[in-house]
Amino acid sequence: MTATSLQQITVPFHNAELYLVERDGQPYTPMRPIVDGMGLAWAAQTVKLNSNKVRWGVSIIEIPTISGIQEMLCIPLRKLFAWLMTISPNKVKSELRDTVIKYQEECDGVLWDYWTKGRAVNPRKSTPKDRESLRHAVSNLVSRAKINFSDAYNMVLQRFDKNHIEEIPLNELGDAVEYVHGLILTFDKIQHHSPVDLNAIQECHGVLQYRLIEYHKNLESEVKRLGGKMPEYPSYNPEEVTQALMSRILQGKQMMLKLNYQGGFSLELVPMDAVMIDCNGIPELVSRSDLVAKEQLPLIMQSAMDRLVK
Repeated sequence: MTATSLQQITVPFHNAELYLVERDGQPYTPMRPIVDGMGLAWAAQTVKLNSNKVRWGVSIIEIPTISGIQEMLCIPLRKLFAWLMTISPNKVKSELRDTVIKYQEECDGVLWDYWTKGRAVNPRKSTPKDRESLRHAVSNLVSRAKINFSDAYNMVLQRFDKNHIEEIPLNELGDAVEYVHGLILTFDKIQHHSPVDLNAIQECHGVLQYRLIEYHKNLESEVKRLGGKMPEYPSYNPEEVTQALMSRILQGKQMMLKLNYQGGFSLELVPMDAVMIDCNGIPELVSRSDLVAKEQLPLIMQSAMDRLVK
């Protein structure tokens, strides 16, 4: 900030209003709002600050207020942290202890963020109570997607580049909850996308049946021409075969349609953990922990090394 770009900033801090003022291009903060916000006696702190004005960089600065211009005792923002550390939480009244600690942990950082960025970013780590919304969202994802909690939390950790859920700062928890809700919506869309078309399956069954009958007739003619004897027709229950096929289709939920250059086509069931990818996508496939298990990486590396030395 320059001397011409800023005169005064009001900074909301919990239930108090703190201030930043500019002098010679440097940020100063009035001490009375901070002392009052901590619940300390202003008279005692005034004596401490004025007893060593050089150490604390004390300056009396005129501050515009609702009541008009007032002279306020200010110190440079860079010295605020040192002053905060002179207050011992164990020596104040028990009802003020949490407030004093809160100011010591956050006050100077919030003021500095407002000075440099125009807004404050809360740097505090989240607490279990803070993470309740995230925990509920993850539980919902686990229930919907039928995955375990460790896999669900790993997706969140990878998204925010953290090793433990406790490392997600308080100001990013909302983004984490929103990310999990996005995963839930994506999963729901996948689950309801392209339901099984029974008419298409019946049409496919008719075509395949026609192809099989045609092939069997040609085979029978060729066997008779060669003087051979056709085996007895196999006996089977069409309903049982149909039920088995439908069961496999519904369980697998993935099918591959193959088109024959002569005009026919066939369906092939694909396992749920199967991935279709071209050769250019293999490096990306290996990098994805949700598709390639870590235990497989040594074998992949060994195969790559064997290929390189040939």
